[in-house]
Amino acid sequence: MHDHKHRLEKPFNNVYNKVSSLKSRNGDENLMGMVISHGNPKQPHYAFTFDDGPTFLKMEDWLEALEQHQAVGTFFFTGEWLDRFPQQERILLSRGHELAPHTYHHRRMAEVSREVFFEELKLTELAYQEATGLACPTFMRFPYRSYKEENIAWLAEWGYIDIEGEDSGDWAGTSSEEIVEKLLPSLANGVILVHHCNDIAKGTPDAVRKLAQIANSRGLIPVTISQHLKSMDISPRYRRWTISIDIPAFKLPFSTKDWVPVVQAEDLKQLAFESFNWGIRHINMGYEGEDQWLQMLSETLISGRPSESQAFCYARRFADQYWAYVLVEVQEDTLVLKDFATKEFHADALVYVINWCIKIALELGCKRLLASRDIRRLNTLCDQLGLSSELLAELI
Repeated sequence: MHDHKHRLEKPFNNVYNKVSSLKSRNGDENLMGMVISHGNPKQPHYAFTFDDGPTFLKMEDWLEALEQHQAVGTFFFTGEWLDRFPQQERILLSRGHELAPHTYHHRRMAEVSREVFFEELKLTELAYQEATGLACPTFMRFPYRSYKEENIAWLAEWGYIDIEGEDSGDWAGTSSEEIVEKLLPSLANGVILVHHCNDIAKGTPDAVRKLAQIANSRGLIPVTISQHLKSMDISPRYRRWTISIDIPAFKLPFSTKDWVPVVQAEDLKQLAFESFNWGIRHINMGYEGEDQWLQMLSETLISGRPSESQAFCYARRFADQYWAYVLVEVQEDTLVLKDFATKEFHADALVYVINWCIKIALELGCKRLLASRDIRRLNTLCDQLGLSSELLAELI
């Protein structure tokens, strides 16, 4: 096992001013900092990749172009796009495509400082995790494909692989005919095709249709970048972020009277029904319907108090309806907030969650609270509430 630890010496956009540490496990040091421009030439695989993320044009145009010929794509989108269009990631992933980092602000990374370089990666990872509920892949593409040798060394420190490939030239708004003509000679085993999915690359969807059709006729199989890596005996890695909040010796000045245990089957069913209709991304994205969501809750929960390796559910209930729920378990001296959601998105709804967790942690003798959802808002609220917190990242 190889451990890396990093400290944030400057706030992330004036938001993150806490110590951040990183643990790396099951990683091959020899793979860190690689630049991969081609897949396994012995396998009949090829990969469509797309950079940026559209604002005005419909992402559906790209997805339909791929799916018309049973192709898949890997979309290297910015963290800004992930934050602006949270519903689009659900669509993309649910249809079998892949999402990967392209920095947060689309900076020309060859020209930024080391500090800004890592800030861009971390901001993107946090946006990715909050948008998808998943750990962020540690393979990426540089905006403008702009990087220097030292940038690759910096990627190695953070456990990343850079993905390059055959440039379609569609960044200039070229026609579908020009794109196909440029890429056709390269359409063979292992190729990685570099396109854009943005408001300039209007000719790309039609070019993708034509290229996918030709690839099929040549016996090529479309794959994602992670599948490409696996065919090269490289296991894709991912980074998961959590926030650790120290439990204070005092209770916060907020009421906890509306929080009740969810134990009875009818209560659980009602909570599942109501929370599924809150429009919470990780619930609606991960479960096909209320029944599947209820089944997960039923299998996870037990009766009684939170205890070691066992989950327990409390919900905030008033006006004859549920307004929030928390799913927690105790791990040694830590209260782990395994899942939570609020009916209202505003910050005070999250303050009530923090407040209840501190109350129950004090009763159980826990020293810290650990959570992996809504990390950025939790971190900001901890500052406002005077709570000590730490951002932690683990490479898996």
